[in-house]
Amino acid sequence: MLMGLCVLLTLAVVAMTGGDLRRLADLRLQSKGLLYLALAVQVLITDFLTTWPHPVLVAAHLVTYAAAALIVWRNRRLPGLPLLAFGAACNGLTIAANGGTLPASAAALRRAGIRIDPAFSNSGVLAHPQLAWLGDVFAVPAGWPLSNVFSIGDVLIVLGAAWCLHRVCRTPREPAAAGLSPVAA
Repeated sequence: MLMGLCVLLTLAVVAMTGGDLRRLADLRLQSKGLLYLALAVQVLITDFLTTWPHPVLVAAHLVTYAAAALIVWRNRRLPGLPLLAFGAACNGLTIAANGGTLPASAAALRRAGIRIDPAFSNSGVLAHPQLAWLGDVFAVPAGWPLSNVFSIGDVLIVLGAAWCLHRVCRTPREPAAAGLSPVAA
């Protein structure tokens, strides 16, 4: 949710600084259906199906990252996507190294006012985390809107998305530029 808010704020900044959000309609994303499916699975496993068998949830979680990698590869011509991909790879590698969970700092969770949930979560405190520094070690403090924990990978994902939105919404409409199709004037 925090990342979604960052993207919405980026859209607002793009619009307020003269970007043309209508240019987003010109994007011809490859594997759009797979993107929607991966996002839906992420929401289901982290918010609704948390009591399903742990190995099933872990497998589903890792499959969504594999789907994301394929989507990024197919859309690699878009500006900012390499940075977004690097952030997602940081998260995906760390999740894979920790059996399906992104390690979270107990101190960051406390700062955010989040209690540890024993149900499946895409992020949680682990006894012996691998690559802990790539986990959810930063926090938006409790009492702030959308208090939560986040990782350096999340920051890179948001920066890559912001870069893409700014470039796509500001560049002239050219068929070969940024994966845009020609548009009649």
